[in-house]
Amino acid sequence: MASNHFISAERFQPAIDSPHQELPGGPVLLGESAAVRRLRSQIRRIAPYFRSALICGEPGAGKELVARCLHAGSPGGDGPFIVAQAAVLAEPLAHGEARSAAMRSAQSLLESAHGGTLCLKGVGELSFGQQAGVSRFLRACEQLRGATPGTGRVPSERASSRARIVAVSDRDLRTLAAIGQFRQDLYTHLSAVEILVPPLRQRAEDIPAICEWLLWRLAQQTRQSPKLLAEATLLHLQKALWPNNLRELERVVCQAAALAEAASIEPRHLLTVVEPGFGGLAAASAVKSERLSEVIQRHVLDVLGRCGGNKLRTAEALGISRSTLYRMLGAASEPPSPHSH
Repeated sequence: MASNHFISAERFQPAIDSPHQELPGGPVLLGESAAVRRLRSQIRRIAPYFRSALICGEPGAGKELVARCLHAGSPGGDGPFIVAQAAVLAEPLAHGEARSAAMRSAQSLLESAHGGTLCLKGVGELSFGQQAGVSRFLRACEQLRGATPGTGRVPSERASSRARIVAVSDRDLRTLAAIGQFRQDLYTHLSAVEILVPPLRQRAEDIPAICEWLLWRLAQQTRQSPKLLAEATLLHLQKALWPNNLRELERVVCQAAALAEAASIEPRHLLTVVEPGFGGLAAASAVKSERLSEVIQRHVLDVLGRCGGNKLRTAEALGISRSTLYRMLGAASEPPSPHSH
């Protein structure tokens, strides 16, 4: 019988409060791989001093969590952490009344982040014209800090002098700037400090600790005992390439925990299977067939995962009875018939 790889809630709770977890990074900082140790070291070194930073990484790798870590470790860590689309700061390139309104909107955004951090998302998706607007606005913040508030030209001294700026991007802006697809001046402004968040496939040895944290958190939310992770299940998870990184791992683990009626999560509870030759995780039905029942089944499990395993909420969200949901989940957990394909 396969042994279970799990740390009990009582043993795991102190790990969350251990020295390497003093920053609110959740799963992105868990583990002891070389990649995550470098990341933690970089955050600690940078956080007390940065004024602007660029965080790049694949989708779902935890870039915003790293931004929150930088904020928490900065002198303004108890100040606001404001998340906004970078395009908002590009609007001041408009003309006439539209320009004045856009300037007030951008100024208000920076003022709301006063004493804290403004996290800009979607930087890599800005058009060249929008990039110019963001670059011009940020230069104004740096060069004209002493400007009279309310002139409509630049943010007030109060807004511009104290808000740290962190930009996050799914795209490699350094490479894009080098080949002329991203403005060099904006890249230079944002990348005074640059952090690359490692993808999950480069830190597979951290997956046990991350799964333990996810299952412990899920147990706290549902007020149940934590599920156990079978060693065979863990091996499946560590083999995957995880194209959507932590986000995908969380979805798969929460789905499996909700599907497992017993305490142990076995490989059969993973409705997403490892297909090394297919490039990572691929839904079994996507590889073998696209039957309507299988598509519905995947949707039900997606909703169940988003509801934290709460079957009553899941049934309400799907508009079905609990008895119908239980029948669907029971069918999902049955091993496939050898003649079903």
